[in-house]
Amino acid sequence: MLSVLVALMALPGFAAEEQEGEKPRLWTSADGKKLTGVLEEKGEDWVKLKVKGKLYKLKLAKLSQADRDYLKTHKVKKPLVIKTELKSYKDTDLKKTIKNLDVEFRNVEENAELYLLVVWISKKKSDERGGDVSIKEKLECFYDRDGVYSHEAGFYDHKNGDDYRGWAIRVMDMKGRILAERASASSYLRYLKTVVTRRAPRPPEEEEEKQGR
Repeated sequence: MLSVLVALMALPGFAAEEQEGEKPRLWTSADGKKLTGVLEEKGEDWVKLKVKGKLYKLKLAKLSQADRDYLKTHKVKKPLVIKTELKSYKDTDLKKTIKNLDVEFRNVEENAELYLLVVWISKKKSDERGGDVSIKEKLECFYDRDGVYSHEAGFYDHKNGDDYRGWAIRVMDMKGRILAERASASSYLRYLKTVVTRRAPRPPEEEEEKQGR
């Protein structure tokens, strides 16, 4: 039988990461005036620009023809948002604590793919000397759309089992660029540097070097 121990755990400081969206652009009004603003949203005959922290909704007719042509084909790039929620369950039949880490992605770009590395960290109960905290297991996943994705690990409660200590994640794009690294505690970020991965994307220069050997 499963009983919920903790339905939701908030992790301030480590729970969410926003990646860069639209960059500031120089816009020109229909009467030739210039202003620098960030494109936030657009509609059939309007556009929203953020200028000096304030949001303005403008009719497209207020912009120059060059800007209107630009907006016809430009797709608004929204920041990638990454959120995490940790849930904990008790399986009384198996005498096991189950940890479930939900990772939510929002604003994944069309035709893009993300690599997610999840590392679970534990300590052996049987180690009476205090023991070393170490990596229990890792998961490597790929996602190409918005959604909430669950990643599970079990920790047995008997004397030879593992004590849960925490988790760490790394998110990369397919060019090998690290987009975010987060953990249940900042000290656990170090395990992302030591874990051996098999499927992590490599930067183009590293891939070329590997193939040239």
